[in-house]
Amino acid sequence: MEMATKLFAVFIAALVIEAGALFVHAEEPARRAELEHQLEQYEREAAELDAILQKVQGEGHTLANEKKQIEIEIRRRALEIKRLDIIIRTTQGQIQEKTATIEVLKKKIGRSRESLAAGLLVLSTYDREGAFLLLVKNANLSDFFSSLHGLELIQLNLQEALGEFKEDKELLEKERGELEEVKEEQQELKALQEVERRFLAQKKKEKDELLRLTQGKEAIFQKLLQSKKKDIASLRTQLFYLEKTGITAEEAVRLADLAARRAGIRTSFLLALLEVETGKQFEDGVISVGTNLGTGTWKTDMYDCYIRLKKRTVAEAEKSAFFALTGALGLDPDRMPVSRKPNYGCGGAMGPAQFLPTTWRRFESRVGTLTGHVPPNPWNPEDAFTAAAVFLASAGADLQTPAGETTAAKTYLSGNPRCAKSICRYYSNRILALAKEIDRTL
Repeated sequence: MEMATKLFAVFIAALVIEAGALFVHAEEPARRAELEHQLEQYEREAAELDAILQKVQGEGHTLANEKKQIEIEIRRRALEIKRLDIIIRTTQGQIQEKTATIEVLKKKIGRSRESLAAGLLVLSTYDREGAFLLLVKNANLSDFFSSLHGLELIQLNLQEALGEFKEDKELLEKERGELEEVKEEQQELKALQEVERRFLAQKKKEKDELLRLTQGKEAIFQKLLQSKKKDIASLRTQLFYLEKTGITAEEAVRLADLAARRAGIRTSFLLALLEVETGKQFEDGVISVGTNLGTGTWKTDMYDCYIRLKKRTVAEAEKSAFFALTGALGLDPDRMPVSRKPNYGCGGAMGPAQFLPTTWRRFESRVGTLTGHVPPNPWNPEDAFTAAAVFLASAGADLQTPAGETTAAKTYLSGNPRCAKSICRYYSNRILALAKEIDRTL
């Protein structure tokens, strides 16, 4: 067999080796079904507890009702932690599946490169030898035309292989992007679960404190109820993470009330969102947001991170916005703290409101008009609180309804008002629940 025919055989063999359909071992259906069943059961229990809680809250402020509400909230928070655990385990399954898919795609792309190299070698050999030499090397015309036909097939297969190679490369990038998103969501869920655990501990402490202070007597409870308004001790437990950043409960309430009135949203909703947003960043005992915000730098945690993720357009946009705002404020960009890069995704968020530079630039004109600080400073608590309030108002919180505030919270977290991810639902639910708690104290 002549050289072209041999190379053609090599090329075809390379194309068919393990070229079957892409297959990934998915999570066992039985296990997945079990997780879904548990989640449905927890959701039914949560709905039942919500209905009971609403009924109890409408029965008046008595010691018995207060104890019952706290007990229901304890059960509700414990249930929420279990629900989050199910979702986290589900995302872990998604991560494993996408990781396996990526590995299969990488191997397939590697084989495609070999196939393309073999085909290109055939064509290169033909280009060097030419049709005349190919005719001389073949014993008869039928062999010559057979070789030519083989070359035509190689050209057709090369075109198809190049198209498939391009599609696989695009699919690989898509899967990598989706894997990054799932990992980010899982980390957010874990952070939110820690927030729930702290609130569960707080509720248990609140129950013990209620029993200690009232000694089981209704009259004492009624006196406590009257004195609870503007109870700074209670606010400190509700604004635990904000206080960790250096903003006192009194200052947080003052700034939130000022910002909320400026933007036309509820003070308790703004406080709740900032508390949960700050709590999500509380990892390994280190606060990465707040007044003395961040342990990250714009270059390492924002710019270089986006470059590594092959998001150069985003990297350049955030860098440009960051330099523009620090320049306008007369600040050294290399000395200004931003949120540190988390396990997945990138950092770069600034100040108590945790705005990325491009987001801040969208609202800074409006913030400057409201605060009188031109330009406004994302590391200044008053400007930051006002910016968060303006953002939330523009996203629907100015309606001051559960639906409007839910939409606003989802937008604040994900940028998508219709976000259907689990993290968006739990994030908005946590904020609305905390807002109710704060309302009882304000």
